[in-house]
Amino acid sequence: MTDPAPAPATLAETALRDFRQGRFAAAAQGFEAARAGFELAGDVGGAAEAANSLCVALLQARRPADALQAVQGTPEVFDSVGDRKRAAQALGNLASALEATGDLAAAEHAYQQALQRFTDLHDHDTMATLLASISQLQLKRGRPLDALTSMQAGLEQKPRRGLRDRWLRRLLGLPSRLLGR
Repeated sequence: MTDPAPAPATLAETALRDFRQGRFAAAAQGFEAARAGFELAGDVGGAAEAANSLCVALLQARRPADALQAVQGTPEVFDSVGDRKRAAQALGNLASALEATGDLAAAEHAYQQALQRFTDLHDHDTMATLLASISQLQLKRGRPLDALTSMQAGLEQKPRRGLRDRWLRRLLGLPSRLLGR
């Protein structure tokens, strides 16, 4: 008699352990198996969550095209089950995958969508992180003034600012003060 296949949740837990230990290829395999298991069980939310985790593992394993494929459609799945936070997270993962594949315009658009959703959720820490990502992307796209504005907005969102953040905030505000704004 053969042993039954592990439950998708067990596969996801093992994959998460692999991910935390830096075994990204093993984590990706585990998340893929969990995704397939959740799909087979008819758990669309679980499958989408495993697909998002798979995306992150594949990005860490430097497989951006596979990561993009894994995350495609997951924001819509979370929207369909009414999970606003995971839908916002999925948009952030989609943006990261798009950026890693070199589609910077689409990545910026996805980051902006994720930012709007986290703004609606009043998640200031994630908003600050997204604004920093948007700022870096705007620099890559040759838009330094937009990048400066995004970085300033990100610093304003941080509920707790360390010495570095306070210093950077003052430095970034200098051009505005010099221009009398």
